Amino acid sequence: MKKLFFIPLIVILNQIMAAQPVAEYLYKFENGITVKPENTWSQVWVQQSNAPLAAGDQNPLAVNIRTLGDLIAGSSYELFANGKNVKLKEIQPGTYNLKMTFKLSGKPGTLSFLVNNIAIKPKTKTSVDITLYDYQIFVEETVASGSLSSFDTEIHRCKISTVQNYVSSIPAFYKQADHKTPVMPDEGSGKPKGTIKPGTYDVLLNISISGKNQKVWLENVQMKPGNAYKFYTNLNAGGLVYSGTNRDVKSMHLYPAGTAAKQTGTPAPVKNLEIISYENITDMNCCLPGVFDVLLSNTSPNKNEWRKNIAVNTGARTEVK
Repeated sequence: MKKLFFIPLIVILNQIMAAQPVAEYLYKFENGITVKPENTWSQVWVQQSNAPLAAGDQNPLAVNIRTLGDLIAGSSYELFANGKNVKLKEIQPGTYNLKMTFKLSGKPGTLSFLVNNIAIKPKTKTSVDITLYDYQIFVEETVASGSLSSFDTEIHRCKISTVQNYVSSIPAFYKQADHKTPVMPDEGSGKPKGTIKPGTYDVLLNISISGKNQKVWLENVQMKPGNAYKFYTNLNAGGLVYSGTNRDVKSMHLYPAGTAAKQTGTPAPVKNLEIISYENITDMNCCLPGVFDVLLSNTSPNKNEWRKNIAVNTGARTEVK
């Protein structure tokens, strides 16, 4: 069972409430390409809560869905017990598994996962709140020329942003279903664009964000002779920029909210808790959504300063002063 949870965002969200793991996470296009995050900011956040069932309410289950950024165009869910589908009108007290299915907003396809251990109690309304955050991926195919297949990558902080500085996406190609056997491109090895012999590959997108490396697999990518393929990634991220007037500030370091309050004495880096840092502080830096304590690192270490509870939202600019 694969759990789609990654430490940086869990730390932030768990300050609000406990997370519940999900299973059988599947992000797949109708053309057969499967998207598999290996090391990303992707996050599914699930919370169950209970309240007395209101008079006249015949439905003991409510599912509330929130998606961060551009990813889905619709959703549905099914309830299962002992592997069998249960009609929502026939729910009885017990423990169930909830299957969520989302229609992708970009290329035709679906994203689905299973939330286990949904508890339905007598005369009780169970509310399941789900927050979904993942990258929006496209693979665009166009007719080109020649006997080889050409490839290119494009990466955006969010849908409305331009191509990002200080963010790169480098594809690596592997034999299908064999992630240990790389296939070298004919041109462009280790670069965002190039050419490769036609075939069916598993493609690893190596995404670098301010020195932090992330990995996303695109499995079962069929590359035809003479065609061009663009691997497009929308990170659904926010933008973080330093807009203060202190010219001695040289970098910003992000930590889970609450880190600053636990530190005594002169503000200083906490390396084992650092989520990400930025040196190009007056540019719009790509940042995962969440709430952070930001350490402003000064040219003089004894003048470092904390900025607490800085909220970063998908598709929005956040200023640190």
